[in-house]
Amino acid sequence: MPDNSPRSRVPVVDCHAHVLPYFGSAAGFSSPEEHLLYVQRAMHTHGSQPVRRSRDHAVVSAPTLWDPDDPSPSGRYDVGFRVGRDGRFEWTKDGEDYYIQFMPPTLQTMEAPVDFMIHQMDYAGIDVAVLQNDHIYGSLNEFFAQAVEKHPDRFIGLAQVEEPLAYRDDQVARLRRAVTELKLGGLYFTTSTFFTVGYRYYYDDPRFAPFWAEVEALGLPVFWVFPTSSPIGDFGEEMRRFRSWCEAHPSVDSVLVHGIPDPPFLGGDGSLSLPDWMLSLLREHPVHAEILYPLRWGGVWDYPYPQAHDRIRYYYETLGAEKLLWGSDMPNVERYCTYRQTLTYFTEYCGFVSQSDMAKILSGNVLRLLGRSVGVEPPR
Repeated sequence: MPDNSPRSRVPVVDCHAHVLPYFGSAAGFSSPEEHLLYVQRAMHTHGSQPVRRSRDHAVVSAPTLWDPDDPSPSGRYDVGFRVGRDGRFEWTKDGEDYYIQFMPPTLQTMEAPVDFMIHQMDYAGIDVAVLQNDHIYGSLNEFFAQAVEKHPDRFIGLAQVEEPLAYRDDQVARLRRAVTELKLGGLYFTTSTFFTVGYRYYYDDPRFAPFWAEVEALGLPVFWVFPTSSPIGDFGEEMRRFRSWCEAHPSVDSVLVHGIPDPPFLGGDGSLSLPDWMLSLLREHPVHAEILYPLRWGGVWDYPYPQAHDRIRYYYETLGAEKLLWGSDMPNVERYCTYRQTLTYFTEYCGFVSQSDMAKILSGNVLRLLGRSVGVEPPR
């Protein structure tokens, strides 16, 4: 159960967690088949867990799910992509079976119900969870609203739209309803869904002006998911365009979901150093970053991830505590470590962070962005 040391008594808000219905269901889409389109695309681009051949578990690097030269839906391979059990997605290509262990094996029924997550939070010592929602989990505004209604002091839900269609009136109305009626507290916006339009245009196109105006009017922070590489370009190109967006929308707070990808900024000796263009983006605009090392690096490093502590120190000393938000990506992260360990690798091994700054990173910053407060005592 949660430790009762003074550092652990700081209120804890997980800024990145999930509740989700069965992966093989429609999950808010028009059909299970439409839902699985997004899941199959995500497994094609997923880099943390390898594709394996079922008969011998050998890692396979050749693309088996999607034509790498065609990011549009027409590039999808017809391979009988399906939901397995115990965290796996499975498919068959040219008579050979393949799988990817995307979720932890403990996710036996490929779902994370609301009460399951509440019990996980109680056991790990998490007061509140911010529910994020990529389309691979479903179209879940209503599902999140039900979770928030059942546990208003434990969950804050982020709204979701169909990003490539966000310029349309129906998507603007969808966002407004998610906030005003369903009581969701921010916007989750992933650029990966632009595969559905073949990346012919992007979120910064002038056609999206009414949507972003609605985001501003509602006072919403945007939780962004940017790839490190896409048909748009590398991470530097993504950030160049994002900076232009920030300059056009200076009042909108932004969060880089999964944090800042370290590899583009590592020196030959493994040290981390952000270039001036990245530092200026973070310092001159209301842009924040998640701290999410167990999920991003847990497949390479072992707990308590001492390599992460050096990098967190760099971000802390370079950007300041006000720019950082702690998150886990639960239940995904349990393929590498326990939920509790996603917290303690930071709280118990980063003594260079002051108590007041620890409180900002663990809860204060994200609650400020979402206009909320912690209304419950930490689980005992």
